Amino acid sequence: MSFYKSGNKNKEKNIIGNSNGNRVHIKRLEEYFGSFKFQKLLIGIITLIVSFIIIESGALPKRYKLNTGMVSPYDIIAPRDIENAILTEQKAVKAANNISPEIIRKSNIPIEVLNCADDFFTYLESARKKVGQILQEKGLTNKSKNYLSELEIIQNQVIEGLKNDVNMLNLVVPISSEQYNYLIGKISEEEILIFKKNIKELVSEVMAQEVTNENLAQKIDTMQNSIQSKEFEQELKNLGGHLLKAFIRPNSEIDTELTELKRKEAYENSMDNNKIIIKKNSRIISVQEVITEDKMQMLKELNLIETGKIDYIFALGIMIILLLLLSLLLVYINVYCKSVLTNKNNILVLSIVIIFTLLSARILYIYSPLFIPFSIAAMLIAILIDLKLAIIVNFVLTLAISIMTKGDLTFLYMSLLSGTFAPFLVYRANQRSLLSKAGLFTALINVVVVACFGILDKNQLRTIALDSGIVIANGIISIIITIGMLPFWETTFNLITPLKLMELSNPNQALLKKLMIEAPGTYHHSLMVGNLAEVAVEALGGNALLARVGAYYHDSGKLKRPDFFGENQISGNPHDKMTPSLSTLVIISHAQDGVKIAERYKLPNVIKDIIIQHHGTTLVAYFYHKAKKEDKSNMVNEDEYRYPGPKPMSKEAAVVMLADSVEAAVRAMTEKTEGKIEGLVRKIIKDKLGDGQLDLTDLTLKDLDTIASSFTRVFSGFFHAREKYPEIAKVSNEIKASNEILEEKMYALPKSEVESGK
Repeated sequence: MSFYKSGNKNKEKNIIGNSNGNRVHIKRLEEYFGSFKFQKLLIGIITLIVSFIIIESGALPKRYKLNTGMVSPYDIIAPRDIENAILTEQKAVKAANNISPEIIRKSNIPIEVLNCADDFFTYLESARKKVGQILQEKGLTNKSKNYLSELEIIQNQVIEGLKNDVNMLNLVVPISSEQYNYLIGKISEEEILIFKKNIKELVSEVMAQEVTNENLAQKIDTMQNSIQSKEFEQELKNLGGHLLKAFIRPNSEIDTELTELKRKEAYENSMDNNKIIIKKNSRIISVQEVITEDKMQMLKELNLIETGKIDYIFALGIMIILLLLLSLLLVYINVYCKSVLTNKNNILVLSIVIIFTLLSARILYIYSPLFIPFSIAAMLIAILIDLKLAIIVNFVLTLAISIMTKGDLTFLYMSLLSGTFAPFLVYRANQRSLLSKAGLFTALINVVVVACFGILDKNQLRTIALDSGIVIANGIISIIITIGMLPFWETTFNLITPLKLMELSNPNQALLKKLMIEAPGTYHHSLMVGNLAEVAVEALGGNALLARVGAYYHDSGKLKRPDFFGENQISGNPHDKMTPSLSTLVIISHAQDGVKIAERYKLPNVIKDIIIQHHGTTLVAYFYHKAKKEDKSNMVNEDEYRYPGPKPMSKEAAVVMLADSVEAAVRAMTEKTEGKIEGLVRKIIKDKLGDGQLDLTDLTLKDLDTIASSFTRVFSGFFHAREKYPEIAKVSNEIKASNEILEEKMYALPKSEVESGK
């Protein structure tokens, strides 16, 4: 019993273990399907499938429901050069048949035929003489009583013998008894001689010619016509034709092997050198033309006949090409713009732009490849995402669309050239007029390409002018669509563009106006930070406009409690009545408050990133040290006096952090000389670096030196020394002297009174 109980317990444990394992697998699957990695994969697969459907449908030629023998309702143009295989075959067969057969002459046959004719007439003459001899031996004359009956008997006997003799000649056509009877008893000796002479002449004439099995009937027919023209009785003429047919036989035969060899050579030569080719863009079938078998075969070969079947080989070829292009795009992104794949919105925008471009090409290329707005994709990606990405996407899209345009060279060159120039022209363009100029320049490049190819193709000037007008309109419309779509991309995907940044930098923006009115000190501080950040980021080759605008809004969270920050305080400091921990909580909360305010005013994500990251995890040193001073137990936790972060993750956010710290410190300096300012700037940057606040950025030590130099240059211009007028200098000296006396008195006071602010 104990054995069975322990067995049941083990089974229960296994079931529970399997159940837990299944839950773990399900949880992992749920996590994977909800992960960013799976979302990227899904977007990529959907983009590939949709792109394949668009390109495959566009690359397939238009198909027609036609059959052999029906009248075509369409004009059908050849999409490429195509051979009319059936007509080429017929032409080759005709060329082979035109080769005369190789003949072998048999010189002995004419002699045998003439000898046969001689022998026949010899036997005939002998038979006629034999009839006369028998009549003479029997003493029968034409006056005898039984002459006719006896003559008939004698002739029949002689004819039988004659037949036996003639049979040995192996005549082609046998002679009948009636014909022998006619030759022996119905015609005179003179007629026989004339008949014999004519027959032998005709036989001799025809046998001197080339007589084969193929032309034998024709030769006999010719000789029979000749005998019919002689002055004989009709019965004798008919007998002569019969004899000619019996005597004449082929004296030549065709060398089948040699003839076949020569005809085969002629056939192959014709097939190789005399192909019937229908040139590209030539008409295969005209409207109301009857579809012949050869035309039907060409249409089938060009895949222009609707069969209801899917061309899997064709589809596979396109899919392989698209996979190669996708691989090229992914490799390029991983090497040159890897950050693109870390943002879902960027991936979505890239996918939508690619599909939109392919779809517009699918619709418009039917009319002309010149209508395709190929530069929109490159310009949008350069403005919204990245310049380097725009160039490779334009290259990939050009190759993909060229599958539909059947490799049209004008489109290929135009798209590659102007589609590559366009991103450079619109990249970081912060005015709509600059975008408009980019559209005009793109249109100009299109015109140059179209004109050059028109000249190469020997097109008429009118055609070149028409094509130029089309591509000019294409360039202008493309930039109009690009500018018009920017608000959609910015709003839908929370993307930032130079134009959007320019709008956000306008002092009339609601949030900036509110900051200027309710927190003027913070507003002016932000303007100075913006100047510093812009100059430094520009020196680093980053997005200077983004840094400036981000700096304008970085302290917008102070709007919630503006009086709790020194730059906005006119009289009294609320922190004097608060504990250090509460003061710290108020101070560090302005980053989170800034994000909430930014969301309320619908600021882009990159601005919100700068707001939340501009302090990183910096220590609020003043209140931390104050807390330590007040807490004698030294139990103050430093982490509670640090900003929650995150640390800056971009070059622009890092520079705003440094500019914020530097501006506040320099503003608090009493003596602002260039050397002291530079020393303070470099010390602050060194402290931030040592505190690990720059760990998540790709800034180098050289970059930090560049930032320090840029900050110093800005401060030098802002706090430069000015020549003082005598009156002003006098008042200034008096004020300075008073300050020195006041400082001496302060130092003379007890320490407790100085700290209390008395």
